[in-house]
Amino acid sequence: MKKFLYTAGVIIAGFIAGYMFLTLLVSGGTVEVPDLSGKDIVQANQILKEKGLYIRIDGEEYSEAPTGTVSRQTPPAGTSIKKGREIGVVVSKGLRFTVLPDVRELSYEEAEKVLNEKSIPIEKVIKIHSEKYPENIVIAQRPEPQEGGKSIKLIISLGKKEE
Repeated sequence: MKKFLYTAGVIIAGFIAGYMFLTLLVSGGTVEVPDLSGKDIVQANQILKEKGLYIRIDGEEYSEAPTGTVSRQTPPAGTSIKKGREIGVVVSKGLRFTVLPDVRELSYEEAEKVLNEKSIPIEKVIKIHSEKYPENIVIAQRPEPQEGGKSIKLIISLGKKEE
């Protein structure tokens, strides 16, 4: 009878220990997904690492979030998941359309400064001779001023053509 009680006690203790271990393993291994919106990739990665999670970049998109920051994530913030899982993030490319300033009749250097201040890249520069405009002056731009675009093309004067 003592052997039976001893064996039953060991079996019951084993079940209790196993149950407690699994409960701690499952419940202790879950975390709440943090809100990564507006964070740059380095910050987002650090936040996830501290929670025992990993980052996965799922692509880029135009959005109102600042360029280079997280615009959305999967799963969303507040979701409970197990440690070691990946959080997918989409990185913002900024706004798709920017209202372009009028840089016509400015020198190329002045136009470049205005465009750099607004983070508008110059896609292409075409230089042509002009009877009307002196050398190094912006004759035209595409897209036109006040239109949207993600970059700009400029036509610059080479001045009068010498014959």
